[in-house]
Amino acid sequence: MFNRFGLDLPLSPDDVENLSQLKIFLTEKLKDLLDNNFNILVNTLYRIDVNEEKLNELFGSKNRAYIPAALADLIIERQLQKIHFWKKYKEGKI
Repeated sequence: MFNRFGLDLPLSPDDVENLSQLKIFLTEKLKDLLDNNFNILVNTLYRIDVNEEKLNELFGSKNRAYIPAALADLIIERQLQKIHFWKKYKEGKI
């Protein structure tokens, strides 16, 4: 999963399972926000700093059913990027 994000993070099987569970949880919460409180969803995505181009592409899609899961992927991707760069900064590699 992390290779597609360009990250090299050592993970145990438990970590991968936890990320899968996180995605399921996020997908449900995002579906609810998408259906019931779009303004809070957009504000949250902005604060997390999810890539705006990817969001525009996603929200422009005709197939709305997969949007919550795709949003969960984008959130997880962004958080993993933040962790990756924080570690590099801490190690003095940035």
